[in-house]
Amino acid sequence: MSLLQGVLRPDRLPLLSAVAANAAAGTLFAWSVLVPALSADLDRPAVELGSVFSISMVAFAVAVLCGGSAVDRHGPRRAVSAGGLLSGGGLAVAAASGDLLALHLGVGVLFGLGSGLTYLSAVSWATTRAGGLWEVGVVVAAYAAGPVVTAPLGSLGVERWGWRTTLVLAAALVGVVIVLASRGLPGPPGPSPAGTTRVAAGPPDDALALMALWWFSLGAFAPGLLAFANAADVATERGVSPRGAGVAVALMAAANLAGRLCAASLVLRIGLRRALAADLAAVTLSLVALAWLPGAVAVIAGLSLLGVQYGLTSALLPAITREIVGDARFGTAFGRVFSSWGVAGLAGPALGAALHEESYGYSHSFAAALGGAAIAALALALVALRHRRRPRHHADPDC
Repeated sequence: MSLLQGVLRPDRLPLLSAVAANAAAGTLFAWSVLVPALSADLDRPAVELGSVFSISMVAFAVAVLCGGSAVDRHGPRRAVSAGGLLSGGGLAVAAASGDLLALHLGVGVLFGLGSGLTYLSAVSWATTRAGGLWEVGVVVAAYAAGPVVTAPLGSLGVERWGWRTTLVLAAALVGVVIVLASRGLPGPPGPSPAGTTRVAAGPPDDALALMALWWFSLGAFAPGLLAFANAADVATERGVSPRGAGVAVALMAAANLAGRLCAASLVLRIGLRRALAADLAAVTLSLVALAWLPGAVAVIAGLSLLGVQYGLTSALLPAITREIVGDARFGTAFGRVFSSWGVAGLAGPALGAALHEESYGYSHSFAAALGGAAIAALALALVALRHRRRPRHHADPDC
């Protein structure tokens, strides 16, 4: 058997498909490479064009929040295919018109919705069908790795052909990859046994646990999103050179990938609940370093640790959601829980910008974020209490 045949074995095709779809959907996070050229061509300030990305984050959160029941009922294949059509179509709309309204509609709304629907579907399959946290880590890592690959290609495309042609090529690449990848994912689930409903309301304490998990993820995601939005400025404010600030940003991105990929090994060694506690310890230590420890080494170490923690949260959150609700309702439940990421994506950077504009500096922003970490700790304790009171929905050696 050749290497290619081994990789493309039928039992591995769904995982490869989920990875490919998520990597293409993650191209949304390479938006910033287009901003300088768009700013010059449209005579708009870069800050105004940044609102396109903000809208895309809201659309992403809406897709994850509202698309879960569709994934549960119809399976990831149809949902990912729809995500590919939305993503490719949105980029094509932005390229065809090229004014600010078209950018908001095409990239902000349509691509944001398509990216969110694809991410939710791929993570749902990896969590409920693959059965192991390693697959979840690989799939969520693929989303983060997508812009690492496409951002340099986008910069090169803008330099050689201009932003409009680059968007056309991106529309074709992203749309085709996601739609083709959807064919390797499962279709609608089989019929439920007679007299039962596949998607049903859970017991009352499930709702309470999911609400607590929402607050946990809000407090766990917000510091990382605050740092990702301002990492270079945070580093330079603490005396790091511009080149060193670029290194700090790259290290944080690499740490994010590492956290996603290492989550399965951590859970295998210490268990899911202790891994979540380690996640909280990491965010606390990183915030202390970024808020109070002086020097370039402290800020780079703090940003890197925060990157690892953000990646861990991204991989562990689907696993703990599955522990609470099981497989049949995972898409709906995870969509609701992950909506906290959209709130954190607005609240974290907004907190940093507000305090920085008031001349308090980013140190005060990270100190304030410790309050969110404390809320996350209380919420996790409530989730743990629910676990002691009820048996698991399934047995999973990885969890």
